[in-house]
Formats: sequence, structure tokens, C-alpha cells
Amino acid sequence: MPALTVLPSLMAALSRVSDPRQPRGVRHPFSAILGLMLLGLLCRVGDFAGLQRWAQAHWHLIGRPLGFTRRRPPHATTLSRTLAKFSLEELQTAFSQWLSMMLTDEQLSVAVDGKTSRQGGAASGHPVQMLNVFAADLKACLGQWPLAGDKKTEPEVLKAHLSELFDKYPALRLITGDALYAQRNLAEILVQSGHDYLFQLKGNQPDVVDAAKTSLADKKDSEADATTREKKGGASRLVFFGSMFSTPNMFASGWVLPVAESSCESTDGEKTVMELWCEKQGTSSPVSTRRR
Repeated sequence: MPALTVLPSLMAALSRVSDPRQPRGVRHPFSAILGLMLLGLLCRVGDFAGLQRWAQAHWHLIGRPLGFTRRRPPHATTLSRTLAKFSLEELQTAFSQWLSMMLTDEQLSVAVDGKTSRQGGAASGHPVQMLNVFAADLKACLGQWPLAGDKKTEPEVLKAHLSELFDKYPALRLITGDALYAQRNLAEILVQSGHDYLFQLKGNQPDVVDAAKTSLADKKDSEADATTREKKGGASRLVFFGSMFSTPNMFASGWVLPVAESSCESTDGEKTVMELWCEKQGTSSPVSTRRR
């Protein structure tokens, strides 16, 4: 990954977002307000009045670096009115372009899962359910899209946004997910697009597990490379790998995941699934353990 000294400034990326305000009466740079908003969210400040108080308490440290020129931070009303008008799509594009500059020579892996937002609510008053795409190497969320409130829609929402995700992050190579994502049509899309997946299989998916075991019946039994356990000490899981690196060799009756080369492993805590996947691909060091 490029050294931090040559990394482009995030503030420079934010400066490309269009300022929605009229020029008359503008007192604070728009990119500085965006930077303050992002910094406040990172510090778990979830409202504008709180953001104003937090900024005032730390103004001597953050004011100048963010690009402000006044002695006091913007008022909460100014923050609210300004941030209500800008283009969220432009901000997401600028942020994704900035992240992509760090991934020129990397292969990126992401984990997809449904999450509940703690800092916002729907019009009904219920918490907002989101599909979250998280890159552990970057410690950053690469995408979030709202769900309809039913966790069964997570794979459908992911499929609807896969092209957008691949276009924004060309370095993205591997998508991981729990057993909910082990669906044939989703796996087909990933394989056809030249990407890899790593999904879990559970006993409550008997057809899928049976098809995977049937397909790998000619594989020699060996000691498990790794195991995982549920947070409460549950049973080990079956992890299913799909890749595009060799000639198809998977034949089974019934439901099968489309893969070019596949393996079915129980997992053990000595190795993470990412380390195991990198070994399968012949990578010298897992992306998740590479130094920045």
C-alpha cells in the first residue's frame, strides 16, 4: 500500500463535492464543513448541536487543519442547513475515488452483512436496517444500502448493487458472507464477473450442504485447516470456497454453487478464513495481514 506521505489528502477529495450554497453570505468553506461532519461521525457525535459543542471544545486542534478561517466553529443551524442540500452521491463518489488511490496494487476483500444503524431511524421510528460492505484492511465501509426490513432481502440488495461496487473498486477480488448469501444465482453473478466468494454453509441448508459434499466426495479426507465457533461456543461451521482459477471439476445432482475450483472445509481457530483462502490461491501473505 502506498506510503501515507504520498497519499492524497481526503480534504482535497472533499473539495470536489459541489457547494450547494449561494455565494452571498458564505463564511465557512464547504469542504471544511464536510470534513467536520465526517470527523464528528467518527467520534460518534450524532447531532448538530452536539457537533457544534464538540468542535468548540477541540477547535484549537481541528479548526485550521480542516480549512476553517474563523475563530469559532459553524453554528448548529448553519451545519444543518448546509448539509441538508449537498449531493450525497457526489460525496460517496469522492470518498470512493480517494480510497481507490490506496488500492492500486492490492487485492481487496470485503465482508457483506446486514446491520442496524444506531444513529438514525426510519420514518416509522424503527431503526434503519442496512446492507453493509466492510473492508477490514481499510477499516472502512465501502457501501451501505437500506433494506426493506426483512433480512431475506440482503442477497437481493447486494445483487442490485454489485456492478456499482465493482466499478468503484476495481481492486475488489473476494466477497465473504454468512450462510444467507450461499445462493446459486448470486454465486453465478460473482463467478461470471471474474470475482471470488467465500460463503458459509450451515446444517439448516441441507440441500446445499449435501450438494457440496457430493461434489467433493472424491476429495481425500484430511485434518481441518481451520475452525470457527459461534460467539456463544456453538458448533463449527462449513466454509465453502469458490474461485475462477482452474477448470471446472464440480459435478453433482441437485443444488450446486457455480465454481471453477471448490473446497469444503471445517474451520479451526488457528487460521482465519482469509488466510485459508490466500493459501488456496497460492498468495504468499493474506491481504488482511499485510502491513500498510
